[in-house]
Amino acid sequence: MTEEEKTSESKTEEKDSIVPAGMAPWKQELGKVLWKVVTTGAVTGGGVMAVLNGTKLPEIAMGMVGGGLFTGGGAIATALIGPTLKKTKKGAEFAGEKGAEFVENQAKEWVDKVLGVDDRYLELQKEDCQASLCDGIAQVFTLLLEEIFVPLSMTFTDRRPGWMNDRAEELGDAEELALLMPSSQKEAQIWKWLQQAEKESKQGIPFRRMAILAFGGYGKTTLLKHIAYIYSSKQHRRYDVSAKVPIFLPLKTYGKIVTGTPTLTLPEVVMQYHVPHLSRDLVLPENWAASKLKAGEVVLLLDGLDEVKEGIRPQVTQWLKRELREYPKSIAILTSRPKAYDDQPIATKLEMRMRIWVEPFNPAQQESFIQRWYGYQELYANNGRSTSDVTRRAGEKAVKLLGQIRERPEIEDLAKVPLLLNMIATFHRLSPNVQLPKRKVDLYQAICKLQLVDRPGAKELDSLLTKTDVQNILQKLALEMMLNDREKTVTYDVLHDRLLRYLDQENENVDAAELLKEIVRVSELLIEKEMGEYEFAHLSFQEYLAAKEIFDRKVEQIVIDRLTISEWKPLILMYSSLLKNPSVLIRSMLDQNLTDLARSALQETTKKVDPTIEQELERLSNQVTNSTYTQLEALLKAGKWKDADGETSKVMLEVAGQTERGYLEEKDLQDFPCEDLLTIDRLWVEASNGHFGFSVQKKIWEECGSPMSYNDDYEKFMEKVGWRSEDNFVGYSDLKLSSSLSPKGELPATTVQRGKYKIPWASLPSWLMISLFMRRLINCNTQEIEK
Repeated sequence: MTEEEKTSESKTEEKDSIVPAGMAPWKQELGKVLWKVVTTGAVTGGGVMAVLNGTKLPEIAMGMVGGGLFTGGGAIATALIGPTLKKTKKGAEFAGEKGAEFVENQAKEWVDKVLGVDDRYLELQKEDCQASLCDGIAQVFTLLLEEIFVPLSMTFTDRRPGWMNDRAEELGDAEELALLMPSSQKEAQIWKWLQQAEKESKQGIPFRRMAILAFGGYGKTTLLKHIAYIYSSKQHRRYDVSAKVPIFLPLKTYGKIVTGTPTLTLPEVVMQYHVPHLSRDLVLPENWAASKLKAGEVVLLLDGLDEVKEGIRPQVTQWLKRELREYPKSIAILTSRPKAYDDQPIATKLEMRMRIWVEPFNPAQQESFIQRWYGYQELYANNGRSTSDVTRRAGEKAVKLLGQIRERPEIEDLAKVPLLLNMIATFHRLSPNVQLPKRKVDLYQAICKLQLVDRPGAKELDSLLTKTDVQNILQKLALEMMLNDREKTVTYDVLHDRLLRYLDQENENVDAAELLKEIVRVSELLIEKEMGEYEFAHLSFQEYLAAKEIFDRKVEQIVIDRLTISEWKPLILMYSSLLKNPSVLIRSMLDQNLTDLARSALQETTKKVDPTIEQELERLSNQVTNSTYTQLEALLKAGKWKDADGETSKVMLEVAGQTERGYLEEKDLQDFPCEDLLTIDRLWVEASNGHFGFSVQKKIWEECGSPMSYNDDYEKFMEKVGWRSEDNFVGYSDLKLSSSLSPKGELPATTVQRGKYKIPWASLPSWLMISLFMRRLINCNTQEIEK
């Protein structure tokens, strides 16, 4: 053997080491064979068999390889065995590009199955995300995610303060597709969009890059884990999508990694960090991730942009931009709270083509979750027995909880947030004979007591929680974090120092480090999100505990000094509901002309308030009512139709008490005050001589059959008022906005602009919101006639 041949053989043997270790010996041998076939160019059936005859492969494996994989004279390559694309290109010269690609794909698919490479990864990714672990919830039984998962409703409409929000990108076809989606498909909405992502190369619909936005506790992480679980467990056919390899990356963890080493590529991050996280024993070929990403076989699930520290967020988004450009065929879904996504610096801003918002749980979703949750809790509590008595008890408890939620508006409002609904259900099950508290603040106190006192005591745990006034300690921590620019996360060292100080102030004789472990392990009100970084399970608990600390220490000035800071409003309202006499606080609000805040505080309290305050609020409300329409009336009389349309949106939010939330929900439309609705309509009708106005639109809607679903009649209505033309939704900027040129009923549009389309009533499905509004207008007209 020549030196050159020895060197070549040595290099070939070196490549044998890339075959994953830990496999059955015959699979390792097969991997070496495939690599040898590739590197020696033995692409014909005879060449393959010549190699096989010198191996220890079982007869069946030899037959499979020689008989089907390399026949036909085509080129072969498999990225799972080694970097063989050069050989593929050489083979393509005589087999043709399409032939080479076909054989390569067939080879890779077959090798995947034989070696079990993908299967082993998928199984580990499934295990990593299959449990329903909700931060801050003490679960008696840990349920599987798919046992209680309720599909989320989503919309293209911003769920953020501000009614008339502009956005630069135009979503076009994607938005129209969502508008046309039947309500029966809403539950599988994310999967419908993933279907579209697979077709994107042909249709140009930008579903391969999605940003899913929502506030805390709305289920963003759960949604990504659901997607990962479905793909990992090979249940994708349920949703008519192709098999994909899900890669779930929490950005809080991986953001630090790429910031520390910005030269890392996405495949390197996956191979060097994500795969070892799943299992140290999982060994994959070196370019497994790169080949999957390049081929478009990956669904990249990027969780929690908002959880990346602000100081390094620009570097992380810049890295993501760079890496995502390299893999246009693979799907990427990013989740974030809206502020973190919107407030990115222009220079490093990461723009995902699809901007999708998670909607709050509606009553049907709440019911579905509670029934599923209770069903499985009772099943596990009875050793897996699903007999009629178990299912009956589960059903009875679910109905009882739903009844209590529906009877209490404050609790019903909390139940719109999936995380808080989970907490409510946990409280109800662990306290079966206790009614849900009637006020939000009482519910938080009940949950804190459950987590810090009742649960450790019931389990007879020898816990520091039962020997220490832990809530008092957590209250001090929560207030200090709020005062420190609403701090959300603290490092271990900082937290340990603070606990030492609090324990000294309370003259407690316990070890701070041990107490912290107990708080995290048992109470779960404080959680360790990452190694050495801690935060409250939910911001609302931080706000409640801080409010309780202000109340206990009688330092109301802290609240008074921050009445005008909108981010402090939840804490301020919680504090006001704790007061035995909130008159002084509400008077301070009135003195600063914070009428809306004063009215909200009055609604929160169950205590008597100074009668003069109530009288003043009533007088101010009347003044507001009289002045609410001054600007609108002036704009309408001047014929400034576009400005008047924007003012109408602002007025409707103000009347509905949703200025801060920034959008109207179904209930807001159904309960919209008739007097205000008819006033707005009258001003429009009078100023436009009957050309514009809600009642004008209602008449057209009735002429089109009063559609209560998306159908031909609804499209006819949209066309008649000028909101749809030639099978497309008309852009807001393309409206005529003229009493002489516009179709009758074009205004008010009261829309949030989305690209080149407009979505009436700032919510999807638009047909439902418009239909409900028209029904409300009919009811108001009926009441007016009866008067």
